[in-house]
Amino acid sequence: MPEADDEGLPVHVARVLRRIWDPIDLGRWGPEDEYDSYVPGVIALVQDTTVFETGIVAHLQRIETTAMGLAPAPVHATRAARALLGLREASKRSPALLVAQAISLDGLHCLWVFRRSDGFYAYEHATLRHEVDENGSCSWWADAGEGRSGLFATAEAAEQEARGAIGWLR
Repeated sequence: MPEADDEGLPVHVARVLRRIWDPIDLGRWGPEDEYDSYVPGVIALVQDTTVFETGIVAHLQRIETTAMGLAPAPVHATRAARALLGLREASKRSPALLVAQAISLDGLHCLWVFRRSDGFYAYEHATLRHEVDENGSCSWWADAGEGRSGLFATAEAAEQEARGAIGWLR
């Protein structure tokens, strides 16, 4: 999971589209830049705090049906939307830099590895929350309530500790 130090939102969004959404099922074999043309539109949604899971899912499914001529794949679009919401949440944690993100198969748990301004690494674990009221529905990532991680010299060490401490990563 650990990547090079934060390369910015476009790189993280491209990874989500390629590794989680992947509507044409490239797996590991297709070109890494296959979905790059969709990155700017997805970034706009990620940065728009009035857009939640359903809006991102609808956008991804519109791409699948309109641009690609495919049947929508709701499971992949939903998990990708949740990962993209995770990127939105991770970007709020400045000045720490996002190094890597992992999301559970059900899309309800997220792990972020950050490089702090002091050069150390830490991780955060969050769970997805939903709320529906008279204004509609929204989703957000909330602290999983497991306390804070320690500080680590490398992103790999932070991930290794997280894998030992967080059940869905095992």
